[in-house]
Amino acid sequence: MAWPFLYLVREVYHSSNHWGTLFTAEYASGNDRPTWEKLCYTYELSWKADKTGNSIPGKSRIDIGIYQMHVRADGKKGWRLELMGTEPRKYIQLHRAHKSMYIEGCILPVPQQQFGRFPFGLEKDEITQFLSETLIDVIRLRYERLARTRSGNPTIEIAAKLPALLDLPSKSATA
Repeated sequence: MAWPFLYLVREVYHSSNHWGTLFTAEYASGNDRPTWEKLCYTYELSWKADKTGNSIPGKSRIDIGIYQMHVRADGKKGWRLELMGTEPRKYIQLHRAHKSMYIEGCILPVPQQQFGRFPFGLEKDEITQFLSETLIDVIRLRYERLARTRSGNPTIEIAAKLPALLDLPSKSATA
């Protein structure tokens, strides 16, 4: 059975905004309902949809929802969590930022919520990469601690503060 591990709240549902806030689960002894602790901010691509309304691979973030994850540790990115059930998207991961901040749809844990002169914002440099690697280490340690007492895959729930724009019928002239 899957268990809640990460909770990502984006600033806006489908928008050009890149930022979110990442929370990690904490479980009291004998309790299956987590409490959430703020860990850091996240950086993602902005929302871009194709003709059918789905996110565009390599150009957009994934949609909101609850996704199971599994651990990957191969390649240059080191330890990371890969989201499952993101079809038609593939290889969507929560991984450390590279100094270039280049991504193709993944989620990067970062210490700040804007670009600009550090410490007031992120720079595209080695400091941002180092701090993101440190955040991934924190996530990894929490995962390893919780995975000892949980069965199944961890999940990430991706939500948004502001809802999607709805196509509501206009008010009738007789109303």
